[in-house]
Amino acid sequence: MPGYDCRSAAEFTTMRFIDALTQHPEIPIFGRVEGLEPDTDDIRDWEFDPIDAAVLRESEISDFFVVKAKHVLPGGTIQDCYLDLCLPERISDYAYFLRDGEIEFRYHHECDGDVVCGVPIDCFGVYELFYSRIAPDVGINILRNGLNLSPHRQYIAEDLGYILRDERRFAEAAEAFQIAADGQPSSYFIYGELAGCYDELGDTERAAKYQSLFASHE
Repeated sequence: MPGYDCRSAAEFTTMRFIDALTQHPEIPIFGRVEGLEPDTDDIRDWEFDPIDAAVLRESEISDFFVVKAKHVLPGGTIQDCYLDLCLPERISDYAYFLRDGEIEFRYHHECDGDVVCGVPIDCFGVYELFYSRIAPDVGINILRNGLNLSPHRQYIAEDLGYILRDERRFAEAAEAFQIAADGQPSSYFIYGELAGCYDELGDTERAAKYQSLFASHE
C-alpha cells in the first residue's frame, strides 16, 4: 500500500522525547523504546524512535506511541499538537504542545475544545479519538485519507462510519460501514449499524438484509 511502509529504525537515532519532536517535526509517529532511559515515569526522560508511516499499527517493538494530533479550539481554530496512545487498547491520557522548545502536556479533559488523533489507526478501538464535535470533518478527513493507505481498511472504515452516523450523515456512514462489512468487521454489531443507516435512508431491502445478519449472530 502506498505510504504505508515504515522507514526502518536504523535510518533514525533513538532520542529523548523533546529531541524527537523538535528534530523531526515531519514525522507523524514516535514509538517508545523501553530499557534505555532511567527508571522514571517522566515521559521527558523516555527514549523514542521516529516512525515515518502514514498509519499507526501494532508493533512488536513498542505498545506506547506519541502521534501527531489536531487541537480544535472552541471557536474552530485548529492547532498542531501530539497525543499519546497505548495499543491495542487505544488508551490516550495526554495531549502535548511544543512551546518555545519546551513540552507542555495536559489531560484531554483539561484542553479547551477537542484533541483529535492525526494518524489513522490500523486496529480496533474507540472512534472518539477522531471525533471533534466542533469540527467533525477534521477527523473525517484524516480517516478518509487513511482508507487508501491501510491494508486493513475495515478498522478505519468503522471509525469513519461511527462518526458519520453520529453526525446523521447516513449515506456516507453506510458506505463506510459497508467497507467494514465486506471485509472482516470487528463484530457483528457492524451489521446492525448498516441496518440502521439503510433504514434511515429508506432502503428497506438492505435494512432487512443486514438486520437479519445482525439477528443471526445474537
